[in-house]
Amino acid sequence: MKNVFLKSACFAFAAVFCACFLSACSGFVSKRDNYYTQDTKPKEPSIPPQDRGYDAYGQPAYQASPHEDVFEAPLSPPLYSDSSAPLFADVKKEKTRVAILLPLTGNNANLGKTLLNAAQLAVFDVSHKDFELMPFDTNALGARGAAEEALDAGAKLIVGPVFAQEIASVQAVAMESSVMMMPLSTDTSLADRGVFVMGLAPSDQVDAVVAYAVQKGMRNFTALIPDTVYGNLVADVFRRSVAMHGGSVAGLEMYDRSGADLQERVRSLASSSDRIDAIFIPESSDVINEVAVRLTAIGFNPQRTKILGTGTWDVARIGQKYPVLVGAWYAAPDPAYRKNFVSSYKTFYGQEPPRLASLAYDSVALAAMLSKNNMPYQEDSLTNPNGFAGLDGIFRLTPSGQVERALAVLEITPEGAKVIEGARKSFIH
Repeated sequence: MKNVFLKSACFAFAAVFCACFLSACSGFVSKRDNYYTQDTKPKEPSIPPQDRGYDAYGQPAYQASPHEDVFEAPLSPPLYSDSSAPLFADVKKEKTRVAILLPLTGNNANLGKTLLNAAQLAVFDVSHKDFELMPFDTNALGARGAAEEALDAGAKLIVGPVFAQEIASVQAVAMESSVMMMPLSTDTSLADRGVFVMGLAPSDQVDAVVAYAVQKGMRNFTALIPDTVYGNLVADVFRRSVAMHGGSVAGLEMYDRSGADLQERVRSLASSSDRIDAIFIPESSDVINEVAVRLTAIGFNPQRTKILGTGTWDVARIGQKYPVLVGAWYAAPDPAYRKNFVSSYKTFYGQEPPRLASLAYDSVALAAMLSKNNMPYQEDSLTNPNGFAGLDGIFRLTPSGQVERALAVLEITPEGAKVIEGARKSFIH
């Protein structure tokens, strides 16, 4: 009889999921039946309990003593299992409604749908029966319109939007209702009080790789950085980080990515290459090849001068594509943390998730966990100094809206990146 019930539940889930997905494809999701709750649950846990991330027993680190390293031991017993005892007595209460603002139609619909998939997994894994995730289409409604609809529907927290240009309009609406928001953008310059930008901050990446290089005896640094908004932000962080860790910047060249200008900047670095320990190149993987070609042309020797970069290199087989980067170091989340999430996502949705998917999962999982423990979506709850453990490692939200993350340092090999310095396990020193 139990097996029959389970099978019926599985068929019910499939029907609900298909309805939700089709509705998201067609535009704005507004009907109550299309909200996501723990009742719309897969037939088996999407992520093995011991690997789901967040904190043991599904509780935040704030329960621990301030002198206890709460993340030092492996996360066990299982996280978020159905048998976990609630922190508080189960009492009748109103639904906790959280909105997620995504482009569910239009040119960016595929991205929006994959992020919604990740958010759904978080609901399945973490939430309780009184938690509802409400998706709204920023393409059909506009970002501001989606935010207004979300608040009218009773949202107590907004996850999203995705694109930087949408954040200001959503923030204006959210502030009027004193509702916090967690944009999934990587433009951390837009962080503000009550606006927790969940993207991976370049400052954490730069500081982690520079600190490791200095630890390994490197003192003289140079940099080749694109003259963009991102590049200028990274250049400032690089200078501060090198000075803070006791190194010196012997040269820093900004270029406009045109071939002639890049060649000239590379040549200007060549004269000092014999006394440089490391060169910092915060370029994306699709541009790094041209930079590597220019460096090779002037006789750059990666065996003598270490190449440093950021998490933009955190892509598969980059060492095979660009051999000059073999041996280079960069900082990024430890890939082991999200390995099982990627596997589960592929099992349920038939494709590998985009890199941003973990941000959607962690944001919704954090919201569900706080709701599960009767914690309001207020600054004190969200900015707990002990932080939380997510798919990309531990992180904590700061009152300024920045999200601080503990990162690993990786080395590029022909077979793939390998961790050479693990991320710290706790924000408690």
